[in-house]
Amino acid sequence: MHNPPPMLPGPRLVLLAAAVAALLGCGSATDDRPAKWSFISASITEPSCATVNCHSAVAQKSGVDLHDRATGWTSLTKYGFTTLADPNDPTSAPVLYLMRARGSIRMPPDVPLPEADINLIQTWINAGANND
Repeated sequence: MHNPPPMLPGPRLVLLAAAVAALLGCGSATDDRPAKWSFISASITEPSCATVNCHSAVAQKSGVDLHDRATGWTSLTKYGFTTLADPNDPTSAPVLYLMRARGSIRMPPDVPLPEADINLIQTWINAGANND
């Protein structure tokens, strides 16, 4: 039986593989993103949490409004959601507990945040949850 020569990946597959590797950081274990509220607000909480039915200016579930940087920081600190987390208990800050919870208790309830995003928020909280 004749075996055909191995197929070389097409240009689309090569580009897709390169894009995936770039997005995943080629397996890098370090997170170079800044653990600063200005970054976290703009890249994580506003797009993921300030949705129409959750923590928007209109909905404000549990009194938390994350629709912009200043309001979000005030909401989280006013209600104690960013109480400093114990490094030995990564769920001790209420917001961390809620992001790592399961089912309907988890925030956001529909699509959980990636663990890397939660870890970045935890780093920010452990550094004092400052509004930069």
